[in-house]
Amino acid sequence: MSFKYVCIQWGYWATPRLGTEYPSLSINLPLPEKVIGRVKPISDDLAMEIDRCVCVMKKVTPELYDLFMATYAYRLPVYDLRNKYKVVTQRGILTRFGVSKAHYFNLMRVAETSLKLMLSQNQCIMLA
Repeated sequence: MSFKYVCIQWGYWATPRLGTEYPSLSINLPLPEKVIGRVKPISDDLAMEIDRCVCVMKKVTPELYDLFMATYAYRLPVYDLRNKYKVVTQRGILTRFGVSKAHYFNLMRVAETSLKLMLSQNQCIMLA
């Protein structure tokens, strides 16, 4: 399983709780047997560990945190979305953050690598 896949699944896990500090875990509700429309979810333990690392990222490098959240939790498009009249209907990450495509992908690589290192080494290692 690739780390990008894990990040995507963490975004699905984290989305219901945006703006709160509580995990999206509910003990009273049974888990669905079959997930339709998405890839198989990650475990709550792994998701909570990633969430801990993302909170560290927010404190150490807020700009990487903002891009990571926009990409995986909010699932914003990278480019502006336009309707058939060429009018912008949703601003993309590049426009919102005022970064070039190359810079965005470099920052995302840094954010993902930093998270991967934090998960594997259990230390705060931010590549900036």
